[in-house]
Amino acid sequence: MEPIRPNPTLCDDLISEILVRVPVKSLIQFQLVSKTWLSLIKDPVFVKAQLRRAIRSGTDETLMLVRYSCSTSTESAKLKLSLFDVDSRQIVSETRYPYSQGESRSVPRLTLVGSANGIVCVVLFETSHLINRFFLWNPATRQSLIVVPGRGLSKPRALGFGYDPVDGDYKIVRVVSGPCLPAEVFSANRNVWREVPDPIDSPDDFLSGHFNVCVNGFLCGIDKGVGMMVFDLNKEVMNCAIKLPVVAAGGVGVVGDNDDDYDEEYYDAQPETHIIELDKSIAVITLWADALNSDRTGWRYLDKKINMWRLDDDACLKGGGVEASWTIMFSIDLAMPAVLLNGYFSNGELLILIKNVDDHYMWISCDADKKEAQIARVEMAGHLYTHRLARYTESLVSLPGFKQIKYWNVGKDDN
Repeated sequence: MEPIRPNPTLCDDLISEILVRVPVKSLIQFQLVSKTWLSLIKDPVFVKAQLRRAIRSGTDETLMLVRYSCSTSTESAKLKLSLFDVDSRQIVSETRYPYSQGESRSVPRLTLVGSANGIVCVVLFETSHLINRFFLWNPATRQSLIVVPGRGLSKPRALGFGYDPVDGDYKIVRVVSGPCLPAEVFSANRNVWREVPDPIDSPDDFLSGHFNVCVNGFLCGIDKGVGMMVFDLNKEVMNCAIKLPVVAAGGVGVVGDNDDDYDEEYYDAQPETHIIELDKSIAVITLWADALNSDRTGWRYLDKKINMWRLDDDACLKGGGVEASWTIMFSIDLAMPAVLLNGYFSNGELLILIKNVDDHYMWISCDADKKEAQIARVEMAGHLYTHRLARYTESLVSLPGFKQIKYWNVGKDDN
């Protein structure tokens, strides 16, 4: 009788190297295999390793979208939180709401603030554009945290969310209306709001909207298309002295009915301007906002182009009076009047979301090498329009205070 051979076993290090390559959805299921695997997968060292590999491998070309959609012409519009695969250009999954059913009687107005390392920040609004509450949320693990604004219900001038790599902290930034535009920061590590000691001294029409992107701990956005605003998440200070490329910062010349007659007068046409991430740094894309008015009597616009610049040196983001230097990457003609809503750059292609003259939302693909722009075929069944988008990476990251989300009952409010 042959001796019984023991079952082969793998060392813990090898098991960890195998599991770190497994999708997050499977890792959550594998936590039920044994107490050993549960302990391994929840280990902060493993969580960080899984996130690093997901980012380094470049397999995280996924966008989180907030959009309205309907399946039939008679069905009312329904808010959707969707995951969009950039390569296939289609919705790969719909996520549920970032809160349990008992935490809200209905589905209020929701806006995506940002995403970092698998943690998504959304804000819920009540009437009159007043903030009700924020949610920090991991869609992969289905956990979230309610964050009540420190200043209560107040109208925001700017919102942002990002990761502070120095302190390893996730932070929400909000600038609210009031004298000198006071700002405050929520720290997930400390679970508190802190008022920024130096309020922003600027005109009342300053800071309208969201920060566009967070790169290397710096939130970046646009100040009315004139300059760039940057918030340092670690030092918790704002820098509003960064100049945009010249053509992105002011008006352009116009011509009359005769193309040869150039009029030196400049009109106040600000381009729609957006900040995007480019190779761990930032870039600026523009499309003229007034292009929708191109049939204006007696005049026409010289420039209906999609322009993109890259920032040469990140030193200006840190303040200290360092001036920004920009290099033009491409300028591509767009054969239709449109308004720029958002953009995402990957593998030499700029994918932008626009609204045309008929109020139709569409995606445009811009080839940086060929200098060509064309309508991109994007699969979004029943799509009406998209609010916001942010780069999303699946992760196991958990924050202090996270609680499991209870599913909504199937019904009209279920997504």
